[in-house]
Amino acid sequence: MADDFIYRGRCWHFGDNVAIDGDIMPLHFAIARETDPEVLRHHVMDGLDREFPSKVAPGDIIVAGKRFAQGNPHIQGLIGIAGLGLGLVVESIPRGSFRNAINCAVPILPACPGVAGEAAGGDELEVDFRAGTFRNLSRGSEIAYPPLNAALLTIIENGGWMPTLRKRLAGAA
Repeated sequence: MADDFIYRGRCWHFGDNVAIDGDIMPLHFAIARETDPEVLRHHVMDGLDREFPSKVAPGDIIVAGKRFAQGNPHIQGLIGIAGLGLGLVVESIPRGSFRNAINCAVPILPACPGVAGEAAGGDELEVDFRAGTFRNLSRGSEIAYPPLNAALLTIIENGGWMPTLRKRLAGAA
C-alpha cells in the first residue's frame, strides 16, 4: 500500500495573498453553508483560473507564497481542495485556514519559507508530508521543511476532524 502522505504530481503555483473567498472559492458557497466536496471541488480557484478543477489530478500539489487562504476562515475552499485530492505546500497560512485544512484532511506543509521560489507551475514534484520533504523532480532539488506533529497527521490520516471524533467516541464506548 502506498503512503497516503507522499504525493507525486504536478505543481500548481500561486503567489502571495490568495484569498479564501473570491480567489479559492466563490463567497456564495460560504453564505449558503455548502459542505459537499462533490459540489465544491468544481469551483476551486474559480477567482484565479476557472478551468483549474478540470486541469488538476489527485496527487497534484498547490505551492503558494505567504498568507495562502487569507480572509475569513470559511471552510469551503479547503473542502474543495480536499475533494480534488490535492496537497498543499505554502510559505504561510492564517491560523483559521490552517485549522480548516487539517479538519478537511488536506495534507499540508504550512511553514515553508521560500518554497514559492522552489517550484514553477507544471514542475513535477514529490512531497512527503509526513517527513516534510519537498522534492522538485523537474529541477533535481530537495528541501526539508518542518512536518506537522503526529497528532495533526493522525487527524489527516483519519480523514479529518469528524472521522477522528467518531473514532475517539467509538473507543470511549
